[in-house]
Amino acid sequence: MVGLGALLMVMSLGTVVYARTLLNAVEDSIENRDLLGDGEMDDGDIEGPLNLLVLGNDHRENNKDGDKVGRTDTILIMHINKNLDSAALLSFPRDLLVDVPNCGPNYNWQSCQTKLNDAYPSTAEPSGRIEDGVQNLAASLTNLTGLPRFNGAAMVKFDGFADLVDVFGSVELCLPFDMEVVHSKNEDLPLGPNGRRLYPKGCNEYSKNDALGIVRERYAYGPETPGWTEEWGISDFGRQRMQQHFIKQLLKRAQQEGYMSDPTKVGPLIEEIGKNIMLDIGGRTVTNYAVALRNVDIGSMLTLKVPSEPADINGTSYVVTQPGEQEAAAAELYEALQNDTIDQWAAKYPQWVNTGD
Repeated sequence: MVGLGALLMVMSLGTVVYARTLLNAVEDSIENRDLLGDGEMDDGDIEGPLNLLVLGNDHRENNKDGDKVGRTDTILIMHINKNLDSAALLSFPRDLLVDVPNCGPNYNWQSCQTKLNDAYPSTAEPSGRIEDGVQNLAASLTNLTGLPRFNGAAMVKFDGFADLVDVFGSVELCLPFDMEVVHSKNEDLPLGPNGRRLYPKGCNEYSKNDALGIVRERYAYGPETPGWTEEWGISDFGRQRMQQHFIKQLLKRAQQEGYMSDPTKVGPLIEEIGKNIMLDIGGRTVTNYAVALRNVDIGSMLTLKVPSEPADINGTSYVVTQPGEQEAAAAELYEALQNDTIDQWAAKYPQWVNTGD
């Protein structure tokens, strides 16, 4: 979104000097860091396929617990095909049981099997360095998927990213059932059976606070909720799907309201996104990526989930890829990421594709 805005400014505004000033402002608005730790700098052409690591961080300023690095409960890989004209968004369950190469001081800095979202804080917290956590999480995903490396990474302050809703005024979210939302403080809504604010089934416009509450919700997804179906998944699986839906709806709203075609609207969009994201794109500029990815069709973006299911292991709740059909489907998924055959995988395993979003 930042890149497209920057490209629009350059194409739409007359003088080279003014365009360069705007480009510099765009680049300055994004915090560039070597999140992946490979120090790779490449100013050549961007060629597909690409696999980008996207992390949603819950760190908030003045956190009462003194948390300086936050958590990464939202973990995604964005795959962009060889032709740079289509994309797929793959969500990983935060509780997925994986091999983590560095489990921190409690494990003498050795490897262990644990939840995927433990990989980030186990190294980021002791050092206080976000980069250490991202690299440990990236290495965990490399172990799992077989991807030799990521082409880039982004750390998004997810709560802050919801500020984009304020830029647009609201965002349309489509709820699959009447949903009780734990984090809602909207007193205009009725209370549900569990004493939480009840949001109606269907598509409605929501403000930032309502949207963020809906996107953070996970307890509503389960058989105890009237209208819930297995298609939406239990707990974090449902939340993953709603997060994917939220991201796509933001992108659609940006297009619908001219934020990607009207140069007078682009400034506020870039400013709002820029303050909530850290990027590692191998030394390239945001506008390099804007040019390379200008043909990606947002409307046809696939939203996928990892073949797996919740499991209780010795009293601890995990998500596990079970032997048999799930294990086979997951293995083919990871091969598809490497071989750029995601479309074929999605056609073969429609049960692991989030549709209707």
